[in-house]
Amino acid sequence: MAHGMAARGKSGGVEELKRLIARRASQEGRTASVLPGLWFFRFSSPYPPKINRTGAMYLAVAVSGAKHVQVSGEDLVYDRMSYLVLRGETEYCAAPVEATPEEPYLSLGMQLPPEVLLRTLLEVSEHGGVRESLPDARAFVSPLEGPLVDALCRLLHTLDRPLERQVLAPLIQREIVFRLLETDAAAVLRQAVREPERDRIREAMNFIEANVFERLTVEAIAKQVAMSPSHFAHRFKEIASVSPMRFQKHLRLERARELLLSNGSTAGSIAAEVGYASPAQFTRDFKRQFGLAPARYARAFDAGPTALIDSGDQ
Repeated sequence: MAHGMAARGKSGGVEELKRLIARRASQEGRTASVLPGLWFFRFSSPYPPKINRTGAMYLAVAVSGAKHVQVSGEDLVYDRMSYLVLRGETEYCAAPVEATPEEPYLSLGMQLPPEVLLRTLLEVSEHGGVRESLPDARAFVSPLEGPLVDALCRLLHTLDRPLERQVLAPLIQREIVFRLLETDAAAVLRQAVREPERDRIREAMNFIEANVFERLTVEAIAKQVAMSPSHFAHRFKEIASVSPMRFQKHLRLERARELLLSNGSTAGSIAAEVGYASPAQFTRDFKRQFGLAPARYARAFDAGPTALIDSGDQ
């Protein structure tokens, strides 16, 4: 009886998640959210496989239809009862394989903020909570579990509530990372951080955050934490799933996004404020991370918390 109730609860949670995603993915293609790194997808027919590359750790959850993903020669399929985790800076080939107008492929994609991933992983590892894992795994498919479904539903509910989006969404993102670390998906989140280096990686993260607008180098950061540049870069990327320089770039662009939405400054002035020497490079990086050029991004969410990015195959 208890097992049956748990199964029904899980099914009900997935149906609620499907409803929330379908509401946001109301148009064919890719829809961006005002929450950075959160996307919605609707496709009513399969399309040919496309090569993509993750910028940071990426979570994909399908609630209707199914998608095939190939990573490092490994074939993975995930559907409404499972999710996919991809490590940062990973090349993969993907395409919906089950999608019709009556039962479209519906999913959300969520870039897990590197700073949230890193802080949570370091804290959990201090308490011995990271399971042993496969150190070289680039991707993992796992069944959808109740706690993760619940956290995703609560995150999507914040989209319509600006105060909750500001205060609660970051906490829920951290919970989502924690839930992933609790499962076998930890295989792509890396083995437990080795204790002798844990404090050094945390110190490096704090140093990057404190100097986020400066022109840092791997050598300068490594010197700050008394590690060799090559070993530091390797260990940082293993743990954070992004390189130190991409970590800094992510933080810069997130700060730029906040400025863009809060004070109406021009892209050129924001580029200079967050440490970019070239406005053109800033625009390219911003569009790559958020899906829209800065000026268009600033206008996109005037009418609501989501905006259609494109209707082409993504």
